[in-house]
Amino acid sequence: MSTQYKKIQKNLSPAADSANSKSNMKPKASRDLLLLIMIALTMFVMALGWQTLDQIGVAMYTCLMIGMVVVYINRHGNFTDKVHRILVGVSMGTLFASVGLLGLSVYMQYFA
Repeated sequence: MSTQYKKIQKNLSPAADSANSKSNMKPKASRDLLLLIMIALTMFVMALGWQTLDQIGVAMYTCLMIGMVVVYINRHGNFTDKVHRILVGVSMGTLFASVGLLGLSVYMQYFA
């Protein structure tokens, strides 16, 4: 009876270990590289077009950059689940705000 119990325990313990290892996986380096390139490209566009950007454009690019930096921090920080949820909310809010500002900029430029 004890040998069967040990076999069952041995079969169950690798499944529990693999479930824990999957939750601790880091994001792929290629995604981080793409995110870093996008942050650098946004900074480059802001620096290059600073003289021609209006207030809406500056706010749009600033929200976009803040959102991407918060996503990068969220991926690499060891935070609690509550802090992760807050960071996801902040990043989604700033990214949606930048899309809204883009729509406002297009409306002001072409329709108003």
